[in-house]
Amino acid sequence: MPITTDAVRTYYDENTNLFLKFSGHRQAQNIHRTLWMDGVTTLSEALHKTNALIQAEIEATAPTNARIADLGCGVGASLFYIHPRLQGPAPALGLTLSPVQARLAGASARQLGLQGQIHFAEGDFSAVPLPNGSLDAVYSVEAVCHAVAPENYFKEAGRLLRTGGKLILVDDYRSASPFTKHEQKWFDAYIEGWYVPGVRTVEQTQQVAQAQDLSLVRNDDLTPYLRLRNLPDALASALLWLGERLPIRHAIVPSMLGSMALQQCLFMKVVEYRMLVFEKIDHGR
Repeated sequence: MPITTDAVRTYYDENTNLFLKFSGHRQAQNIHRTLWMDGVTTLSEALHKTNALIQAEIEATAPTNARIADLGCGVGASLFYIHPRLQGPAPALGLTLSPVQARLAGASARQLGLQGQIHFAEGDFSAVPLPNGSLDAVYSVEAVCHAVAPENYFKEAGRLLRTGGKLILVDDYRSASPFTKHEQKWFDAYIEGWYVPGVRTVEQTQQVAQAQDLSLVRNDDLTPYLRLRNLPDALASALLWLGERLPIRHAIVPSMLGSMALQQCLFMKVVEYRMLVFEKIDHGR
């Protein structure tokens, strides 16, 4: 069955509390991946390394009074890290498809005393309630992969950004090389298990972005900084076969299978975890 926006919403509504429960972090929790880059020695540093990279890009674009939005914000962890570290930022927007995540993020903002500085809303990131050219930076972490029509995301990001503004993405990108049947099996299991119909190649992403006057200025492979947990293929294949036949209907089951499949894909280099940065160019249109 095709993956729909409603299916993605349900996936996160059903799974978010479980993701947080097993993450081991009680407040403003990250539910994205850790990066073990040079100088990173603790789990907290690894969890926030992506946020630190995004913060640096925002500061380079707007050193003061930055106007930013996190599209696909989850429970708000990235904004809770980034926004207070910026110099005199404007109030920020965090948008999530999931009403469960929006409620959790809003509750955390109140607990942290940030409710007047960071606003969370439930909504689709292809229709953001902000004016044209109103932002210095838009970013998304592991979110565009969930888009049923990624081109609509880029159209909206291009509309929101001022000339010279930055779109910052940290996400999965598929290899441009043709897949073997074996590789395709694992890629399909990842797409179906994690509800990520929007995974594209970097080249495909660049083409869609260019149509919205977004020029690629940075393309970093972050995959080497992940700590992969791939299994021997025979064991992983057996677990996938069993998992697909379990009578349990909760969304955590496909999520677990999708996680396992992603690890296999990353190990085989079928999928790469990358940071892409685009700059909004004025073409006089």
